[in-house]
Amino acid sequence: MTRPGRLILILPVVLSIACASRGPSLEGLDGDALFALGMEELERRRWESAAQTFERLIFTHPNHPRVAEARFRIGETYQGRREWLTAALEFNRLAAEFPAGAWADDARFQVCRSYYEMSPPPQLDQEYTHQALDHCQSLLIFYPESEFVPEAEAIIEEMVNRLAEKEYLIGEDYYRRRAFDSAAIYYDALAREYPMTRWAPRALLRLVQIYDRLGYEPEARSARDRLLQQFPDSPEAQQVRGAAAAADS
Repeated sequence: MTRPGRLILILPVVLSIACASRGPSLEGLDGDALFALGMEELERRRWESAAQTFERLIFTHPNHPRVAEARFRIGETYQGRREWLTAALEFNRLAAEFPAGAWADDARFQVCRSYYEMSPPPQLDQEYTHQALDHCQSLLIFYPESEFVPEAEAIIEEMVNRLAEKEYLIGEDYYRRRAFDSAAIYYDALAREYPMTRWAPRALLRLVQIYDRLGYEPEARSARDRLLQQFPDSPEAQQVRGAAAAADS
């Protein structure tokens, strides 16, 4: 068979595959049918097709009562594809445009969650950690009765601990290099800015060790007192008490 002949046979197959990949036809569907189809595609994890269907609904039926939810579902399709930044922007847009709508707190929480998913290990830049923290705190402020408050509070706690850990690791880097004054700056800032985290007593213990090493007795005493008063049951406080007992014996 000649090459043109093979092309004629293959072309209809290629066209049929291309049409199938675009999903069902959206022409002529009313708003309710588009929404139902979008939800069906979403449940089947056909993210792109679901997004196109919801976008069609928003464009052709801008006054449909489920437009806000359609926008929310578009955000979910980006989350399904793990396109977290695009999802965050989509949810944030929805929360800003419909702040009193039924999907406002849902959208605000999903902004927080999307940035949370992008939050990197503490050694790296923490821009997305700050974003997650800010948006979850906004949820608590503007929607204190939201069902998502417990989840937002859990994310806030984790993000605050991550930021504290970053400060601690910077201090540790200076400590290993024997740049004790620089290390002390980070440990002291950590203990003041993140006093409710598990890293605060560790930072105070390091301050005690640094000031003892440098012979800064008033500073060492102050750091020791802060540790014992603020975290009396911590392993770090027990370590300080043990060192004091050993010195007195």
